[in-house]
Amino acid sequence: MKMKKTIKKILLLTFAAVALWSCSSDDSNVRSDDFENGIVLAADITTNVIFNGNLDGNLNANLEYRDAENGVLLDKLDVFITYLDRTEDAGNSENAITEEVLLRTIEDTSFSNGENDFPVHNLVITTEDFLSITNNTLDGIATGDQYLTRFEVTLTDGRVFSINNIGSNGGLISVFNVVTSVE
Repeated sequence: MKMKKTIKKILLLTFAAVALWSCSSDDSNVRSDDFENGIVLAADITTNVIFNGNLDGNLNANLEYRDAENGVLLDKLDVFITYLDRTEDAGNSENAITEEVLLRTIEDTSFSNGENDFPVHNLVITTEDFLSITNNTLDGIATGDQYLTRFEVTLTDGRVFSINNIGSNGGLISVFNVVTSVE
């Protein structure tokens, strides 16, 4: 019994030492050698709300794209929208499209060099954009409904990244889904 406890302690200490050793004090969040197999799409969201009964709300996000070649692998970013009727007994959304639809494609030329020397794009999706693309109206939405915005990144070599292959790198987490709620 004493031997099992000793082995457990040794294993626990070994695991803790390996975990501490693997941590890095490198100030850089992203190293290009970490991107061999993918990309990071970070979103700094400044506004993310639709108001019930008026057109004042929107989704406003600064999207930053990172890859192994400092952004040169980016071909395009597709933006898809899905309307989620969470309040079927409120509003009249019977004509609304609830399947995912393509809102727009953002070409690589629409990105500019950001403060971190990676491509950035300011994405604004207005309430009118959300309603129009899903064939909905202000009368069709109600507090509690949601719009799901999904991003899909296509690289110059044809690889595509979206929610099916998310990950993180150096503390950065790829954001491929943003939920915008009706309040």
